[in-house]
Formats: sequence, C-alpha cells, structure tokens
Amino acid sequence: MIFGKRYFEEIFKEEDPWRYFVCEYENKKYIRQIEAIKQYLPHPQNILEVGCAEGAHTLMLARAFPEASILGIDISKPAVERAKRNCEYCQNVNIIGADVIELCKQAYFSENTFDVIIQSELFYYLFPELFVHLNLIRYLKSVTKILKNNGILVTSHQINIRTRLAMEVCYLMLRRLCRLVHNSRCKEWHDIRYKYLIYDLKVFAKAK
Repeated sequence: MIFGKRYFEEIFKEEDPWRYFVCEYENKKYIRQIEAIKQYLPHPQNILEVGCAEGAHTLMLARAFPEASILGIDISKPAVERAKRNCEYCQNVNIIGADVIELCKQAYFSENTFDVIIQSELFYYLFPELFVHLNLIRYLKSVTKILKNNGILVTSHQINIRTRLAMEVCYLMLRRLCRLVHNSRCKEWHDIRYKYLIYDLKVFAKAK
C-alpha cells in the first residue's frame, strides 16, 4: 500500500486521530526526542520537523528551544490547518503543507540549512513509495544534504512485525551517510491502546 496524500487526508478527517495531544505514551516519546537533541546539539538555530501532523510535538519543540526557528511540514491539509491554529502563538514556528518527497526532488531546501531534522513515525509510511520507485537512497541523501555539518537527524519509530524490515533498510542506508551516535529502544505502556509497545530512538550525526 502506498501511503500518499489521499490516505492522510482521510486519516485527518478526525481531529487528533492518533491522540498525540492527550496520550502519555506519545508525550514520553516526544520528551525523549527533545532530551536527545539537548544532549547532542543543545542550541539549535534551525529545526525541521517532517510529518508534524497537528503540531503536538511542534509545540513542545517551540517551548524547549525558544531561540530556534522551527519549520513543520505535513502532507495533509486538515492536519496543517490545525497545526497552524495550535501553534499560532509560537512566534518561532512556521507550518507548511507539502509532500516532503517532492520537496527533496525539487531541491526546495538549500544544502546545510538545518541543525536538526526530526522525522519520526514516518519512514515506514514513506518506504513503500520510495522503494517502488527506487528513490530511497536518493531521498535519504537529500535529507542529509540539507543538514548542516555536525547537524543531527533524530528519528523514533514503533518497531513491530509490519515496520521492522522497512526500518532496518532505512537505518542501514542512513548509517552509510551519517554517524549513528545514539541508539536505544524503549518499551512503554500505551495508555490508549492498552498494551506495551516498543519503539526506537536514534540520532544520526552528519560528518564534516
């Protein structure tokens, strides 16, 4: 299945469909990502959040890094509209609606632009289209090119039977492009789905 714009438009007909704003599991995962940024790059100037949804994590980033300029991208128009409303009082946040794969094809961002790129719970959605069209390595190269030297890519994904293979392939390719400086796994109780879930947290650093 290709997870394109139509899929996410349907998902976001419902407000906060994955309960990002109210789920303690998601909150803990966001906090861990922010702590990782503070550990490896404590004073970022420019942060890109790919797949910002309705802005739950974006708000936390804005508060954690008030001096940084934060750009959120999502493919879903309803999600983008809600993210703009949710972040309207954050002067350091900008939200745009776009397909990140298309932006990379167009070289929309200049090289060496971002200190931090966050791309979480998204790679396994992008993987089918990138794999089918043989664009996975090209996409990952595009992402790392827009990182500044010594910038970091932070990624966290749920690991299960449906996502494991896609994530192993993505991480293998990323390790050829960047240094893996943080690699951990967490097992957390999901307070809405009522079961334990396993997710990873990885930080890749772009070498000079």
